[in-house]
Parts: sequence; structure tokens; C-alpha cells
Amino acid sequence: MPLDNSRLHDYFPRPVAGVVARELKQHRAFASHEQEVLLGLQIAATRIVEPWEKFLKNTADLTPNQYVLRILRGSHPTRLPCGDIAERMIARDPDITRLVDRLGRRGLVSRGRSRQDRRVVEVGITEKGLHALRGLDGHVDRFPKAMLGHLGLKKLEQMVALLEAIIAERSTFP
Repeated sequence: MPLDNSRLHDYFPRPVAGVVARELKQHRAFASHEQEVLLGLQIAATRIVEPWEKFLKNTADLTPNQYVLRILRGSHPTRLPCGDIAERMIARDPDITRLVDRLGRRGLVSRGRSRQDRRVVEVGITEKGLHALRGLDGHVDRFPKAMLGHLGLKKLEQMVALLEAIIAERSTFP
């Protein structure tokens, strides 16, 4: 009669073979598929964001949040209130005023009071800011392909569909 292995993994955890587990040097199974996916997304995002952060710093002396200049260029010549800028940012900066101050000291943005409501500060990109972005444009166009082009069209389309599902269904915690 063969041995009953039905409870084997209760005593000897299933080996973990996925890329996420290897990257984390994890030997035990994840608590759930959701945990593995969430950690995988964090690893992937970091692998993509870190080279971009280094590039921005070394090429234009900008932090990723200071790259908010792209938002201002999109609205140029119209100025945007600080609140509108904060809403459009991918990674929210709780202190948009200080961010604008740093960009203003470098001459990349200008600011002024709204004509309709003097309490509102409106920010616009300067010619120097536009020039800084023009110097990055070619790299901005090449970066996504360099980071994700190896996936091919089919996998990229699948990823877009999955990301849309994640973004559209905003879950809350706790």
C-alpha cells in the first residue's frame, strides 16, 4: 500500500519557487496570492522607479516629485492652483507649497495670486522650466520601452488590463 502524502505540506512547507519569493529570499509560501502580487508589484515598481530617479537627479537635478513640471507644461500657459497640481500628481506630496518653493528658487516655476480669489496661489512653468523639460523629452520617450519593451505587446496589453482593474476598484484598508 502506498504512503499517504496528503498532509505532507502541513509538516514540510511547499517549496517556494517564484521570482518574487527568490527576490525576497523567502523560503515559506506566501500567506495569500494577494500578498505575493502586492509584494511583486512593489518590487517591480521599485526596479522601474529607481533608475528613473537616478536619471532625473543626475541629468536635471530633479527629484521625482519635482518632475511635477510636466503637469505645469501640460497646462501652459495657464497657471494651476497648488491644489490642482497635488491632485494630478502620481505620488502625492503633502507639502506642495515647499515643493513649489524649491522649484521657484531654481527659476523653474513662477507663482502668483489668483485674480478671482487672492487666497489661492497659482503656479506656472517658466521658460527655464520648459527648457529643462525639453532636455528630458527624448529620454522620457525611450524610458518605458527600455524598462518594459522586453515584455512584448501581448503581455503589455494584459498588464494594462490588470492595472486598469486594480486602479478602477479602489479598495479601502483598514
